Amino acid sequence: MTKSALFSYLEGYKLADKIIKKEKKQRLSQMTFEESLLEFNNLCLTWESVSNKEGMDNLEKRKITFLIEQRARLDKAGSRKVKNESIR
Repeated sequence: MTKSALFSYLEGYKLADKIIKKEKKQRLSQMTFEESLLEFNNLCLTWESVSNKEGMDNLEKRKITFLIEQRARLDKAGSRKVKNESIR
């Protein structure tokens, strides 16, 4: 593979990455609350199904656990805010 072919190849990946990010951002911004919650719950189920399998790096496990716990705290805080607003 020539140097110019390699650069062309890499530029193609760079362009594809931009397109994918744009499409992902658009898809996520159009999700309803229910769709977002379903996506989150599916991620949690996936985590629970693979958390006991060997070969997963301990640091990665801790990171994922932290992110799931953080999301649960944010969900709890958000539900309190919604309840408080509905009381008014």
